[in-house]
Amino acid sequence: MSTHPTVRFHLSAAQDKRTLRAFEKDAIYDQGRNLEWAVFKKYPTLKSEYNELGRLTHEQPMLRFINETYRSQRPQMERTMLEHRKRWERIAPSYFKLIEKLFDHRTWPRGKYIAYGTIWGVYPRFLENKTFQIPFRHKVPQYVPVVIAHELLHFLFYDYFYERFPKLSRQKDASFVWHVSEIFNTLVQNSPEWMSCFKRKSLGYPEHDKIVANMSRKLYRQSSWNLNDVVDEIIKQTQKKIRKNSVVRF
Repeated sequence: MSTHPTVRFHLSAAQDKRTLRAFEKDAIYDQGRNLEWAVFKKYPTLKSEYNELGRLTHEQPMLRFINETYRSQRPQMERTMLEHRKRWERIAPSYFKLIEKLFDHRTWPRGKYIAYGTIWGVYPRFLENKTFQIPFRHKVPQYVPVVIAHELLHFLFYDYFYERFPKLSRQKDASFVWHVSEIFNTLVQNSPEWMSCFKRKSLGYPEHDKIVANMSRKLYRQSSWNLNDVVDEIIKQTQKKIRKNSVVRF
């Protein structure tokens, strides 16, 4: 009998501080996209704390902003996280049945499996300890289980992928594997079987739209998928696009 992780739901200002630093570090590679989407789009006034290169000029104002937000909104945050937990627990049994079918009862990797609420507008996951973030507030609260399902799917997919392709676990291949994983998640989560469970599509990245559209036309007519074949085709399509663009970045 397969066992699956139990997701715990926590509040942590410290985690949001670590996440902000991760967005700042990523700005070197993603041209500041995560900072723009996660921070500036949601809190436009905070952009003044960064220089034209996306580097933080002074850390203390940002740390005070995070601490004050958690202090003033904590009761509301606690209520919202309780609501998120209840929504997830209602849908989790159906979700794990879908996962077992897709991954043929694969054992889940060890980890903390903690969902941290976040004040930011992007919800990252951390493969090293199997933690991730979900929004405290979302305009469609019923979408939050889709976010949780997405991040858990990443944890199992990366475990499968690196076992099958150990040579691609090197840092220089991280961007390529990220593209493959996001295309996989979008294809899976927006499939008819998964949509019948979650009722809402996972919002993928625009640079993946063509590959998802091309592959979904065939896949969505199939009642079951061969996992290896699906992943092989995603790799093939991703490599083709990279060669066309002459860069790993889409």
